[in-house]
Amino acid sequence: MKSPTERQIRRREAILAAARELITERGYDGVTMRDLAKASGVAPKTLYHQFESKEKLLRAAVEERFRYAYQQIDEADIGRGIDRLFYIIETVGRTTQENLAYAKALSPILSSRRSKSSEVFTLIRMNTYRRAIEQIDSESEFVDWVDVDLLSAIVYRQVNPILMSSWYLKAPSDVTTRVVKLDLCLILAAVTTGYTHKKVIATAKKIQKALKGSPYI
Repeated sequence: MKSPTERQIRRREAILAAARELITERGYDGVTMRDLAKASGVAPKTLYHQFESKEKLLRAAVEERFRYAYQQIDEADIGRGIDRLFYIIETVGRTTQENLAYAKALSPILSSRRSKSSEVFTLIRMNTYRRAIEQIDSESEFVDWVDVDLLSAIVYRQVNPILMSSWYLKAPSDVTTRVVKLDLCLILAAVTTGYTHKKVIATAKKIQKALKGSPYI
């Protein structure tokens, strides 16, 4: 199989970038192949030849950006697992807030079970949170009966719904992030030891003080 030329690579990147801009403006379901062709400066038949369908094109555009964002998070050099977990939450929260229109447009596919595409995004996110839990486990700071697989699933399910874009329409991003971290601290306080235990207890106290009297709680 021939490798794509530099021109083909640039054209593909331009098409996917245009797709993401249109998703932000019109929502995932509001984009047409005619819109995509006009925005990327190619003929509709070129889009079909390269991606086969609108669904595959939009999925490629979203998945590429999604993988890159979480890869950047995964590659961050952070010494302790609990600090990594907090870093993930803070980064995802900040990125969601900064790209709220895009995040809102993606909500249907990130939260829906209607297609296999949502499974890919779920797996990417779950693996990132699992790495943080595995790092804590490698530091021997879980009590001996903790099941890492189960705890990773619990952490993901606790974090994921709260960091969907709809929450940011109701409360400021710092409040949303603090609520997520507080919930996780209360969960982890019961199953951790050492540095991790001290960190979650101290963080929980600090967040509770910060949120006291908040109209959003």
